[in-house]
Amino acid sequence: MDRVCVIEDDPTIRQFVGEKLKSLGYSVDTFESADPLMRKPEPEMPWDLYIVDVLLPGSSGFDLCERLKKLSPTIPILILSALSEPSDRIEGLKKGADDYLTKPFEMEELLLRVRGMLKRRSWYRKLPQDCSIHEWDDNRINFVTFQASHAKETFMMSQKECMLMKLLIEREGEVISRDEILDQVWGYHVFPSTRTVDNFILRLRKYFERNPKKPRYLHSVRGLGYRFAREN
Repeated sequence: MDRVCVIEDDPTIRQFVGEKLKSLGYSVDTFESADPLMRKPEPEMPWDLYIVDVLLPGSSGFDLCERLKKLSPTIPILILSALSEPSDRIEGLKKGADDYLTKPFEMEELLLRVRGMLKRRSWYRKLPQDCSIHEWDDNRINFVTFQASHAKETFMMSQKECMLMKLLIEREGEVISRDEILDQVWGYHVFPSTRTVDNFILRLRKYFERNPKKPRYLHSVRGLGYRFAREN
């Protein structure tokens, strides 16, 4: 049974989300603030997925995201927030969230994202060690630990960033459409659709391209999608 932790200060939303998840067979614990989780030691953080509001009393949802990712980069985090500006979404992703859903939301969409995130976590548990690391030129990615490096700089990637890079690398030379990327990496179509993929590609170029404006590896194919290639 998958264990879900919901951190939401609005009691109506907290109860609504918690009861719906429980009715579908998930084990659910709810908190009205992030502070109890910020104080818990690592062995007492047993959940498989976290649904986190941003604007919480005390420690913010972003603070909790940073702590969770330090404990384990593979922990899926879904931010549930009234903050809907693109800058808020980008900040959430930078802090380690894997997905971002704005309020008000449709319960069906939240459940779709929860299922997709838990599916990806299960997929990573089964990732064979012999395909866990990929190196090219002065770049390196560990698809199990999410640690990557470019030149001499080492950094952590999010789960979705790793999954997107793995998909592109495994199909090197092929053009992969945005819709297929959404299906393979997110597990569902995200609205307003393909801008999500474009934003992730821009971030990956900043990670692995010496000149992100003139990419050598991550190429856009107008009207079609993206292609990874080590040779132009």
